[in-house]
Amino acid sequence: MQPSSTEAAEALAAMRASQARLAQAADCPPERHLAFAALMGGIIATPVLPFPYALLAEGLLLLGVGLVIRWDRRRTGMFINGYRAGRTRPLTFVLVAVIVILYMAGVWLVRDRGIWWAPLVTGTVAAGVGYYFSTVWQRIFRREMGLDA
Repeated sequence: MQPSSTEAAEALAAMRASQARLAQAADCPPERHLAFAALMGGIIATPVLPFPYALLAEGLLLLGVGLVIRWDRRRTGMFINGYRAGRTRPLTFVLVAVIVILYMAGVWLVRDRGIWWAPLVTGTVAAGVGYYFSTVWQRIFRREMGLDA
């Protein structure tokens, strides 16, 4: 049995309404973007610390990731993974590449060149990049869900 055109139209309307609700839920406040930026910057800045403290700081930052996920779930009822299929995925891969390059630069500068403060600079840059990418990711996602952001 094939659905009627009315049933198909109703199903399509329900899907679009669901996407619109998802896009509305994905409207993050600035402090959510700041939290993401702080996590990105913190991870990149950890090589400034001596070994056991850097490891501790990285563990605390990973705990921070879990807290952001929990925050999203409490605020919206869900967590939208950055690696999801769709138009946001290429942006996520670019962000990962930029963050890895900044991390490697910071490690190289502190370990091989002895510039102890370099990870603080690369971490600050990473925080700015993280905030920017977070806001752009949100805009792309909301547009993809049919809501002009």
